[in-house]
Amino acid sequence: MLERAGIHLRPAQLAQLWKFHGMLRKRNAADDLTRLVGFESIVIKHYVDSMIVGSMIRLPSPVLDLGTGAGFPGIPLKIRYPRAKLILVETHARRVAFLQDACSALALRDVKILKLKATSESLHEPAAGVITRAFERIAATVKRTSGCLGPGGQLIFLKGPSVDAELEEAMDRHGPDLELIRDEAYALPHTPHRRRLIVLRRRSD
Repeated sequence: MLERAGIHLRPAQLAQLWKFHGMLRKRNAADDLTRLVGFESIVIKHYVDSMIVGSMIRLPSPVLDLGTGAGFPGIPLKIRYPRAKLILVETHARRVAFLQDACSALALRDVKILKLKATSESLHEPAAGVITRAFERIAATVKRTSGCLGPGGQLIFLKGPSVDAELEEAMDRHGPDLELIRDEAYALPHTPHRRRLIVLRRRSD
């Protein structure tokens, strides 16, 4: 399924992903990690959906994964691009503990895990980019990341296809401070799942 999507991992990377998958399945019920349970749905909707963005854009580093949950899209991206520096932001203590255990078990380097509410008052971790997937409306994320992204910083949104109203709202509220540099509709290869990549760049603090 990964190879059909154009994602080619080395054996060591596949071993990392398989170990992560085993931990996800084992701890899912207790730690409330994902609502997906079928093997194919997890691979397509979590692993492929997370990793494929790296085939479409150059990933900024360090990149902050806002509202990462069980590590999506951050951990699959880190497995695919081990040199990228990653910051995982999550609120719930059980998921934070899972992220800490997973990063340790997978021997992932240059990963920082932050347990905090992602509000504009508390999120001040410097980053070159922010990536988020199905977390909240675009305008809210723009506001929440105002303390960690400077001019030139990128906001990368992995969204469903019906995102025009969200994008219009964000540009209406924050347009003078933002530049839309990518808006691309795509499908997860060999599936019916439609997605939308939105990339914004900050013009000012």
